Amino acid sequence: MLLFILFCYTIPPDSPIMDNIEYLQIRGLIDIPSIRPYEAKWVISQIDELLINDVKLNPLDRKIISLFNLILTKKQDLSYLVHLSGAYQLEPEYGHGFLDARLAGQLAKNIRFSQALRLQRASDIDTSGPKPWHDFQVYLTEGLMKMESGIIHFDIGRRNYLLGFGDDNDLLFSLDSQGYDSYLLFIPTRYLEFFNIFSVLDISQSRYISIHRIGVNLKKFLKLGFSETLLFGQSLEPIYLNPFLPFYLSQWGLDRNDNIMWCFDIQLRLFKSIIYGELLIDDYMYEDDPYPNKLAYKIGFKSVVLNNFLVKMNYTFVDKWVYTHRIQDNIYVRGTHPLGFPLGNDVDQLSCSVKFMNRLGLSPKLEIEYVRKGQGSIFLPYEQEGGTWTPSFPSGIVEKKLQIDFGFDYTLRYNFYLKVKAGQRFWRNHGHLSGNDLNDTTFDLSLWAIL
Repeated sequence: MLLFILFCYTIPPDSPIMDNIEYLQIRGLIDIPSIRPYEAKWVISQIDELLINDVKLNPLDRKIISLFNLILTKKQDLSYLVHLSGAYQLEPEYGHGFLDARLAGQLAKNIRFSQALRLQRASDIDTSGPKPWHDFQVYLTEGLMKMESGIIHFDIGRRNYLLGFGDDNDLLFSLDSQGYDSYLLFIPTRYLEFFNIFSVLDISQSRYISIHRIGVNLKKFLKLGFSETLLFGQSLEPIYLNPFLPFYLSQWGLDRNDNIMWCFDIQLRLFKSIIYGELLIDDYMYEDDPYPNKLAYKIGFKSVVLNNFLVKMNYTFVDKWVYTHRIQDNIYVRGTHPLGFPLGNDVDQLSCSVKFMNRLGLSPKLEIEYVRKGQGSIFLPYEQEGGTWTPSFPSGIVEKKLQIDFGFDYTLRYNFYLKVKAGQRFWRNHGHLSGNDLNDTTFDLSLWAIL
């Protein structure tokens, strides 16, 4: 039991072992929780259960599971995880390296702690990140206490969140380079689950966000969820801290105009495939008002084909005025970055990838991404822009980008990972300038060490 208590830090979302976790999930061997990044103790318990129950595995399954030996064999008296990475990118030329260190332990019975920091040095300073020192930046990504009592789990401190079933983003709440100062209440039962997140986005501007979600969890077969999100500013409203009251009715009773969104999500596993989707309702006109609907959706497909090919496809659509609000404090952003889909609004994205998983450790991979970005802005709501409330999509001069990459991932034992990819990028109307077309050759090289 002590083993599971200590490993309570999260695995970095960009860790090279994430594809291995996804492969095991699609194969139906493990179950992925609704909130990410994943905790290391969750990965350990899932894989440990496979080994104890002597589940029937094919040779590739056993190879993938063996790559988790580093985590499975860590000493029980000290729980830590270290990632070292160096990367180089051509067009535009960019290089960076970082050390990501995570530590966890126990403070008292049923009270644990976890902490993580990332020391990074890059050729270009991250202007939205922490204050640099001689081109070094330290990201404090995690630092929290975790308390448990029966089925009630409560986290308080700093951590990151990803709520949907996509790879690295979702429509409601996506990853932030420095995490969120927040608390998380999580109550899972046999078939139902409930969670509530409250986070301080900017204390100097009194901007806060509160999210609660109720879901049906039929384990590896079906997951359904409904989330309600409320972003508000100007003053802290105590009723919004109550996770058991509907935000829509709370706001209506207070006669406030805060930013409320609803999100429905689903994940269905059939055979060796997973189908998932999200529907985000920012605004929907159930009356005949000349005001735009604000909708976004995401659909995706993941499968293991012929036992070796990891195939993924995803399409995301975000309408022009999604995430906007007529009150500036209630715009769905943190700083200058969207809280939801990272590309913002007035955009759609189609991506697909195929990776050949095998026991040799050398995995070729093909990735294709196509993005259309209109001229709509999160910071320009309909109330200010005016015009037609049924604009074309995408609107204005549309910037289009097609990226095609081919490369390979190479795994040496379970400590070292080499990633190489080269490709071609085609821009049309770059910078929303008509006729400004560019073609670039891209090259990315990264080396990881996990300790």
